[in-house]
Amino acid sequence: MEDWQQLAAMVEEARKLGINTPLVTAPLKGDARFDEILPAAVDLIDDIDEAPADLKAKAQPIKARAKKLLEDLSRRERVPRRAEAEPYGWLAAFITAANAADRETEERYLKYKDSYPKLFETCKVRPERANQIEWYVSKITSAKYRTAYEKLEDDICVPWWVIGVLHALEATFNFDTHLHNGDPLTARTYHVPAGYPKSGSPPFTWAESAKDALDIKKWNNRTDWHLASTLYRIERFNGFRSREIYGINSPYLWSFSNHYTKGKFVADNVWDGNAVSNQCGAAVILRVLTDRKLIQMVA
Repeated sequence: MEDWQQLAAMVEEARKLGINTPLVTAPLKGDARFDEILPAAVDLIDDIDEAPADLKAKAQPIKARAKKLLEDLSRRERVPRRAEAEPYGWLAAFITAANAADRETEERYLKYKDSYPKLFETCKVRPERANQIEWYVSKITSAKYRTAYEKLEDDICVPWWVIGVLHALEATFNFDTHLHNGDPLTARTYHVPAGYPKSGSPPFTWAESAKDALDIKKWNNRTDWHLASTLYRIERFNGFRSREIYGINSPYLWSFSNHYTKGKFVADNVWDGNAVSNQCGAAVILRVLTDRKLIQMVA
C-alpha cells in the first residue's frame, strides 16, 4: 500500500499545481500490484509532459519521483536476468559473424521456431486482463511513443512495434532509462547486460542507448522480421530459463494470455511456481496489434 500512497500523493500534488491528471483510488484490500500502479504512474508522467510549459517546469520534481517509483517497482516485478551462456562454447570464434549474431541456425531456434506461429495463432487475451492490455496498446501506438519508435526504426530498420514492446517490458515506457534493461541513462548499464553502451559518455540519450541495445543483438538493418524469428529474438532478449528449466511458456511473451498461468522468478535465481507475472507479454501485445491491423506479422 505504501507504493500506492506515494503515487496518490504525487497525483494530488500535480493536481494542486493545475496538472490535468485523474485521481487514483487505492485498492479495496491488500497491496496494489505492479499492473495496477504502472498505468497510473506512466499516465501521470505523460500528463506532466503534456502540460503548459510553466506547469510542466513546476512539476518536474513530481515527475522525477514518479519515475523513481516506476524503476523500483520494475525491479521488484522483473528480476534482473542472468547472462545467457554462449551456446557454441569454444566454437563461437569460428562461426560466421552473421550466424553468431542472429543464432537462427543454432539448435535452439530450430527446436522452437515451429512453436511460435502455433502459439501466436491460438493466443487469446484473458478477459480479466483486457483493460490492462488495452492500456499497453494505447501507449505503444500513441503519438508520443510511436513517433520515437518510428524515428529509431528509420535509423536501424528494426520495426517500431518491436522497439515498442521492448520499451514497455524493459523500461516501463520510461525514456530516461536504457532499452537494454531499464537502468538509468545517467550511467552505463549495471544489470545484465552490464557496461553498455561501451562507447560515448553518460548521460546518454534514449535514442543513443536504444540503438546500442539493438546493435549489440545485431538486429539493425535486418529484413527478416517474420513471426518466428521476431518472437524468438524477443524471447532470447530476456532469456529461455522459463521455457527450458521450468517447462512453461515464457511470461515475457505470453503473460496475460491463455498460454500462461503462473510461474516466474521472484528474486535472482529464485523461481516461484505459483507467482504470477503482472507484466503483459510481448507476443500478446503484438497479437492485439495484428488483430487490429495496426501491424502485419508475416508467418
